[in-house]
Amino acid sequence: MTTLSRITRAGEAVVYGALTIAGLTAAIVALRYGLFVDNGRVGPGLVPAAGGVLLAVLGTALLLRARVTGSPGEPQDADDVDIHGRDTAARVRHLWTVFALLLVTIVAVNVLGFLVAFGAFVLVVSVCVERRRVLPSLVLTIVTCVVIHGLFVLFLRVPLPPGVLGI
Repeated sequence: MTTLSRITRAGEAVVYGALTIAGLTAAIVALRYGLFVDNGRVGPGLVPAAGGVLLAVLGTALLLRARVTGSPGEPQDADDVDIHGRDTAARVRHLWTVFALLLVTIVAVNVLGFLVAFGAFVLVVSVCVERRRVLPSLVLTIVTCVVIHGLFVLFLRVPLPPGVLGI
């Protein structure tokens, strides 16, 4: 097994472990905001708690799968190419890139506001990481932001962080 293979497999496990920890942290922090408020209405912590639990469960499942199927003594399958022509190393590189962009997005929320920061994240991942065309990516970004605004602000009445710009 090559050094790149070992690093790739170890990096995969680290990212899945980090996602699991991030999910658990989000779920625990969300409990402080309350899952429900007066009259049984959805509280500001319910969706983040549910998302955190889901992220933790999926991260754990992926971590276990990576550990079971990816033991360092096994040779890497030469035919391990996805439908877009990416091998395991490219997929792991994309995963790390998205993880780094997510951290940048979290920091940008304080300045730009959630919708603008999240929209920029979706657009950059779609165009730069996934190499999709700009126009369909822009449509996807706008639709995603409208749905999130409608779900949180209009339906759940949970305000999104506005940032310095007030958006």
